[in-house]
Parts: sequence; C-alpha cells; structure tokens
Amino acid sequence: MTVSLEWLLAQPELDLRLVTGEPAAAALTWAHAVDVGDPTPWLTGGEFVLTTGQQLSRSARHQRAYVDRLADAGIAGLGFGVGVRHREIPAAIIEACSERGLPLVEIPLPTPFIAITQAVARRLSEQELQTLQGALAHQRRMTRSAVRGGLESLVLVLGRDLRCEAVVLDEYGVVMASSTRDDRLIGLVNEQWRLASQARRGAVGVATDHGTLEFQTLRGRSAVVGWLAVLRRGPHSTTERLLLNQAAGLITLLLDWPAELIAAYHALGGTLLDLLLDPGQDAASLVHHLHHFGFKRSDPVMLVVLTAPRGHVRLLQVVNATLEATARPHVICAVGGGVAALLLAGDAPALVDLLDRAVRDAGVSKVVIGVSGSLPQTAVATGLGPAEQAGFAARLDQRGIGWFDELSLGVVVADEEVRSRIWMLTQPVIDVLVGDTTRETDLLPSLEAFLHHNGSWESAARAIGVHRHTLRARMARVEELTGLPLDVAENRVLMLLALRSRPRGRDR
Repeated sequence: MTVSLEWLLAQPELDLRLVTGEPAAAALTWAHAVDVGDPTPWLTGGEFVLTTGQQLSRSARHQRAYVDRLADAGIAGLGFGVGVRHREIPAAIIEACSERGLPLVEIPLPTPFIAITQAVARRLSEQELQTLQGALAHQRRMTRSAVRGGLESLVLVLGRDLRCEAVVLDEYGVVMASSTRDDRLIGLVNEQWRLASQARRGAVGVATDHGTLEFQTLRGRSAVVGWLAVLRRGPHSTTERLLLNQAAGLITLLLDWPAELIAAYHALGGTLLDLLLDPGQDAASLVHHLHHFGFKRSDPVMLVVLTAPRGHVRLLQVVNATLEATARPHVICAVGGGVAALLLAGDAPALVDLLDRAVRDAGVSKVVIGVSGSLPQTAVATGLGPAEQAGFAARLDQRGIGWFDELSLGVVVADEEVRSRIWMLTQPVIDVLVGDTTRETDLLPSLEAFLHHNGSWESAARAIGVHRHTLRARMARVEELTGLPLDVAENRVLMLLALRSRPRGRDR
C-alpha cells in the first residue's frame, strides 16, 4: 500500500512545491522526518524523507553525496524544509536530485513535518479501508453469483474482478467452467493439467508464453474434487491472493457433495464395512470399493471397536463427526454393543487418541476402545475378534484403550470359563507350593516375581527385597516340589497361567 506524491502535492493545507522530479511515478510507503548526515540505516526504501538540513554540510560535494546515499537507499522523494537553517534549498541538492531523478519538494516554514506524516498515514488508512471494502464487495459478488448462477457464473465474476482467466476442472481434468472461450488458452490449461495433478500440492505455478498459469488443488471432504486454473500476466496482490483462495473455497463447496449425498455416502461406507466384517463374504471382491473412501489397495488397516453399555446411537454420531472432521480415510458401522471403524494403520494411533477424547468430551459414558493389529484389507473380518479381546482386557484393567498387539497372557484368562478350566488343570501346581510347610516364606510371591521379570535374578530379587541367592534357593524349592524345571519355557508358561487363573483368596 503506497501514497502517490502527486496526491500529497495536491493537498492545499500543506502548501508543498515540487522543485524537481516526476511526482506521478513516486509511490510513498511513509513520510519519515530525519535530520542526520546519513539517515540510510533507518530507511527501508519507498520513504518520503523530510529534513531541514540541520546536520547537512555546506559543502556542495557533501550535499551531493547526501542525495546519492538517499537515492541508493531507494527513497521515493526528498522533502526539504526551508526557513530553519536554509532560507532556500541549496543548489547542489537541487542539481543532485535532478541528476538522480529523485523528486524534491520544498516545505515552507509554516508547514510542520508532522502534518505531512499524518496526511500520508491518513491516506494509507483510507486506501486500506477501500481495499477491504472492495474485497468484501467482491466476496458478496462471488457468493451471490455462486448461489444464483452456479459454477459458471462464479468463474465469470472471478475472471472479471481479478482481471485473469479462470478455468475449473473436475478430478479427471475435464473442463467444467471457464471465464474464456479462447480454445488456445483452454488447450494450454489441459496440456499443463497433468503436470499439476501429479504434484498434488496446494498450488502449482507454470510459466507460459501467456503469463503464469497457476493450478490450485480443490480438496473436498475425502478426496480431491478438482482444480482451479488461473492465468494472469502479473503477480497477484495480497488482497487478490486472499480473494482467489476464497473463490477456491466456494468452488470446492459447489463441487463437493450435498448433505443428502454425504449421508448416503456414509451409509454406503457402513454397508461396505458390514460386508467386510462378515467372514462368509468374498473380501477380495469388496476391498476395491474402499478406494472410494480414500483407501489405497496396498495400505494396511486396523479395526477399531468402541463399546459402551448404552448410548450406541450417540456413540455412532460422535465417532462419525470426529473422523469426518479429520478428512482421513475411514468407514464406520454399528456392531453389537458399539461401533466399528476401519482406519489406515498409520493413522490409527493419532485417531484412536482423538476418538477417546471426543467420546469423553461428548459425555458418552464407560466407552472402551479395542484396536486390532495391522491387517491387509482382505482380512478385515479377522480383526474383529482381536479388537474385541483388546477392548475386553482394557475394561478389566479399567483402561480406556486396549491394543491387541500389546496384550499379554491376561487376555487368555480374561474369560471366566477359560480361566476356570485352566485353574482346574493347574491347581495342583499351586496347591503343592501353598502346602509347603518346610519354609517360613511363601514361595508364590517369589515365583510370581521371577516369572514377571522374565527369569532375571537381579530384577526379581530386587522387586521382592531379597538377595539373588535367596531367590535361587526358593526357585530350587519350587522345582523340587512341582517337578517342573524352570529353565524349560513350557514349564514357566504353565506356572504363569496357574498364577494368573487362580481364584481370589487362593493365594495361600
């Protein structure tokens, strides 16, 4: 944003007089009063420098050097105040400004420098307000044209207001609307589209003989819905860039789906996941449909199952809204006791945490999330059991999230029936240890510590507060009583299952 020197000279209350230079070509970024011999360290270019010459040498050579420094710094003009130290502008200053093409303005004594600075500031504010009003008017025209005339009308308004040629292409590169009928320009857009579509970035610029052709990606709810191509000879101003982005947003809304179609899209996704979870279905014939929901065929997936005692409809709504807001590939459906969601394996850690926070914030009570391991898309049905097991184990441990890959033997004995059968088989092992009366110290805590620490003598002994030799003696007694050597992996698993499955109150 700048102020023309021509406008400043036209303000009668300032009584300024142009001495040399072309005022129409001078664009002022600011009016800056500075009375030092070398003001260039405080200049950035474009300023209208105001001085009374207080620190200016009377040497013509020094005065010329002063003007040269200002011109080299890129100032827009020099305002010289007369009547303080100099009754008139020194001839060397006038000559140097004329030679360098630097506008020189005489400022009479009655005119304070602050009045000039305020005039420039006021004009800049007026221009900013005019720009804002113009941008708002453009926004209104674009919105009105989109509502009344659709895509074609919007593109025509965009091309006229931004003085450019605009073309909208769908996701396959087919022209849907254009502000020009010039077949050569449309052909140019078609020719360059493939390069831009491969980049898959927000905006791609291509230099052509007709100017810069810029492609802006239009990304909808779940995928790219098209491109906006804009051909312009000069660069866009900041305001024009903002308006262009807003136009891209409106065009995306026009190309994306209406609410009814979105609801049908989600229902279709739910049906697809229902079929994939059915082991009786041919998954190989179904997985290619996941492409419509953002999945690539080679991407591994994870199945997430959220369960709650009640409020399943609300739970489904929260999961749907949360995942929809991320714009990441997903399909969801209702399952017994809750909701299932299929996610990309790489997205699962972040999205599961997001879902956990969302259901708690929404007030859906006692929700537990179980997550399967990584799966190929053709094996989604095999992930339901592991996800439910992970959720069941998390509920027993009073945790909000369970990951199947992190489960231990605890999930094996989580089921009451399984635990009872294991205890029936392993009870003699525990009873013989509990019934040992030759030692004052119970062997069970020592055995449990030894197994829990994977047979590490140091770690297990430290956990129960004994010397490792004491622990070795106790484990030797366990082997003696049970007849099961602890250096055999199967024996350690058997004892660990026995400890994990024993009923409460049977520790002694």
